[in-house]
Amino acid sequence: MTGKTHSAAGLLIGAVVSRHFQLDLFESVTCIVLSGVASIFPDICHTQSKIGRHFRLLSLLVKHMFGHRTLTHSILFIFIFYFLLHMLQTPLYYMIGVICGMISHVILDMLTPRGVKLFFPLPIRVRFPIHFKTGGIVDLSLASTFSIMTMFVLFESTMKSILQHLLS
Repeated sequence: MTGKTHSAAGLLIGAVVSRHFQLDLFESVTCIVLSGVASIFPDICHTQSKIGRHFRLLSLLVKHMFGHRTLTHSILFIFIFYFLLHMLQTPLYYMIGVICGMISHVILDMLTPRGVKLFFPLPIRVRFPIHFKTGGIVDLSLASTFSIMTMFVLFESTMKSILQHLLS
């Protein structure tokens, strides 16, 4: 999947988490941003990704040590991140946003023909039986759908008011 699709999924997750925990404006924005960044972070292993271009040295290091879609797309990596966030005493809502953002990235990449090495360091590549080309129409459709859903989550009461006004 493209960075746009991963970002859109992460922003949706952040919006849902902030809504669920009824966060104030500052915490909501922070949670949404953290989830959005976390949703693209597993691609640090790809030097041409959105995150890889911003952290080129780290990206090159991770790519040469582990390869693409291996460690950073694994359950092990997610547990390492969870452990680090726990050690830093990260508030639960931020932790859920970050971990779910990263999980969304892995799940979306499992929808591509290449899949991911979910159980790294085991060399087992995992992908869903139905998969789609990165950058294709399904990828774009998912990004659009996630974006629309995010707007609905963030502005649900306003949208309901408008619909009620139009229907009455």
